[in-house]
Amino acid sequence: MASRISLDKCRVGDTGKITELGTKDRTILGKLMSLGIVPGVRVRLLRRGPGFLVQAGHTKVALDQRFAAHIIMEINRR
Repeated sequence: MASRISLDKCRVGDTGKITELGTKDRTILGKLMSLGIVPGVRVRLLRRGPGFLVQAGHTKVALDQRFAAHIIMEINRR
């Protein structure tokens, strides 16, 4: 069953596709987009603390909670 949640609510190991960036703040959008965190990209949460470590393709990106909260993903959990 697929569900849409923000990255900061995901569990370690969750994999999903980014469906939207839930902010209109140009600073946050610019930072996420420069890191390759854009809608359509598949990511996997590798670590939750300290900070959030995600893998997108062959790239690993570290984010703090204020950025992770704006990344909306569609994930499949069993």
